Amino acid sequence: MRVISLHTILFLIAQRLVIAVPYYHQRSRFTMPAFLRFARDDEDISSIRDEVSKSPISLVVAVASFVPRSKSLLAGIQKLENEYDSGACCGPSDASKPTVIVIKTDESDELEELAIELGLNDVPSYQIYRNGVVMGASERAADVTVDKIRSQLNSAAAATTTTAGACCPPSSSSTSCCPPSTPSTSCCPDGSAPTDAADILKLVQKSYANTVNGEEGCCVSVQPEMLGYTQEQIIKAGKDANLGLGCGNPINFANIQKGETLVDLGSGAGIDCFLSADLVGEEGSVIGIDMTPDMIYKARQNLSKRGMKNVQFRLGEIEHLPVADNTVDVVISNCVINLSPDKPQVFREIYRILKRGGRIGISDVVIRPNKAIPQNLKSAEALAC
Repeated sequence: MRVISLHTILFLIAQRLVIAVPYYHQRSRFTMPAFLRFARDDEDISSIRDEVSKSPISLVVAVASFVPRSKSLLAGIQKLENEYDSGACCGPSDASKPTVIVIKTDESDELEELAIELGLNDVPSYQIYRNGVVMGASERAADVTVDKIRSQLNSAAAATTTTAGACCPPSSSSTSCCPPSTPSTSCCPDGSAPTDAADILKLVQKSYANTVNGEEGCCVSVQPEMLGYTQEQIIKAGKDANLGLGCGNPINFANIQKGETLVDLGSGAGIDCFLSADLVGEEGSVIGIDMTPDMIYKARQNLSKRGMKNVQFRLGEIEHLPVADNTVDVVISNCVINLSPDKPQVFREIYRILKRGGRIGISDVVIRPNKAIPQNLKSAEALAC
């Protein structure tokens, strides 16, 4: 296997450099708005469903402190309460206020798994219920806005009433339930257009979720022997951790040492994390990062079977790593960075979390000069593999 030097990587980045503001991870605490509550670690899906079934209208939101938009989203939801109090939308009655439950997915594994069980796979994401039945939900994290939530809350409330005070009046009505100062914003569904980067991430996430769930799949199963794994490594990792989605074996040249902290970008079902765990030893730690909730769920299932105490899996995007500054000795990645729509940002994040003298071990695909990509590999589905 050919090792790509850091100099070569930085050169490739320079060829396609875009201006972006570096992201610095700060684990922030959210202020609790008056009419919402935060889900607890000991709650399960049954208790949440029971609560929303008892409320005419409910909103369940999944957020994470490492996603900057989450804080502003909750602040916006808090302001919605003022609209209910003033009668701007569904009237001043407390009875008309929705039940709002916020799941902070990065607070614990239990809360993250609760969000996944409910179907809140993105961060941020939301679901709106009417008497326990889902009436609306976010399709993509990029589309989650306070205006969209207001719109769907109003639509759900309108379905429960035939009075003139319904939240989304007929189109012939001159009355709007939105404040006069924002005439261009409708509180009824608007269908905002997505960005290209979000589309890419969503496609990758869906493709890998299909793979891990055994559904119509992406590009599966390359034999691990062909990627540089030894028979001993294959047996040690276990069949359940190997989905055949890599394009090499970064462990072979990452020079992993005892006591180090290692981060795996795009950890999948956990194969490279489990193999790295023995190399860092009990005094070291391994952190797997993946943006696909189904993959995180699968990896944690695999981890529970192995009983390893020095491995953990976190939900997050490699462009915004849920890892503190200057805390990592080595970063590895196996055929994942090529999927990112913002590769320079990925390397800025790697630089941010690495300690001085830290290193990277990457197996990936790059475009060779004067070599054309075959036409059958240029489709979005192929690039998501």
